[in-house]
Amino acid sequence: MVPARPLISGLTVAIGVIIAVALATAVASISAVLITVFLGLFLALGLDPAVEALERRGIRRGWGITIVAVSFLILVVVIALSIVPATIRQFAHLVTAAPEAFEAIQASDWFRQLESALGIDLAAAVAEGLRSVTNLSNFLAVSGGVLRAGFGIVGAISSAVMVVVLTLYFVSSLPMMKAALTNMRPAYQRGQFSSLLDQITTSVGRVVAGGITLSSFNAVVVFVLQLAIGSVIPVLLGIVAFFVTLVPMIGSLVFLVIGGVSALFVSPWAAGVFLVGYFIYIQFEAYFLTPRIMGRAVALPAVLVITGAMIGAALMGLLGALVAIPITASVLIILREVVIPRQDARTTAPDE
Repeated sequence: MVPARPLISGLTVAIGVIIAVALATAVASISAVLITVFLGLFLALGLDPAVEALERRGIRRGWGITIVAVSFLILVVVIALSIVPATIRQFAHLVTAAPEAFEAIQASDWFRQLESALGIDLAAAVAEGLRSVTNLSNFLAVSGGVLRAGFGIVGAISSAVMVVVLTLYFVSSLPMMKAALTNMRPAYQRGQFSSLLDQITTSVGRVVAGGITLSSFNAVVVFVLQLAIGSVIPVLLGIVAFFVTLVPMIGSLVFLVIGGVSALFVSPWAAGVFLVGYFIYIQFEAYFLTPRIMGRAVALPAVLVITGAMIGAALMGLLGALVAIPITASVLIILREVVIPRQDARTTAPDE
């Protein structure tokens, strides 16, 4: 259909496109800020079940928030003062010792047999990759120079501080935020909306808290196994395991490969011991720990967990994979509490 005023219609469409592009550009420019806010909000939802547990024990919410906030700050300070320096030292040791460790692997019989079976010069290819990674000048060239690398470190530290501050703020103001959202709904819908919002926030908080708890167990197990096999970077691998295994189901399998490859730098037997020990722990976690820790959260089908994590990782990386799981749980709650009851109430076909 040809519009009655093609010039005005075309101008209106063009203005709409310009506004849409401007909004997309604005969102992209503040993406780092949005990620910081979302991360603080999800951490606050993960701490909220601890506040509710203190309330159930007779402690007023204000004191409960204070106790949880102080405990959270103490945990952050302990991590910053103990784990971070050890991680930096072990990372520096890894960079400096990588060439010698690879030379030892090259001299082993199993590496020569693997190279012969593949029919390629595997040693030269991996050695070139190691030289590129461990070369400081190449690293600085890729990162844009010393100044840019310094700004990146400062930005990371400031973002971490902002996440901590926002987490504490959201924990203290979560009831007010929920009340404000409820008041934006019509009066006759506020009861149902408030109940639905409480279910969503409680479920998301339990999912986040349970995921952090499982990842902490995972990191401790990785640290103990790597320490037992004689790894020189057990703390660094434990930190990596914590962040990787925050993604349910997929994370443990991904780190099984990462940990096995890193254990090869110790010896093939050490790699075998780690793979067997960590695989046993994965089974223990899946059949014993996860049902007990995550049992009160929304039960998500495995296919939705994997699909949501893959979509989130494609959109926003690791943070997207983490956020996708609580969002999926929230959608399931809305479907269960709103959509399905409305469909059940429709017992007669509409008039044609």
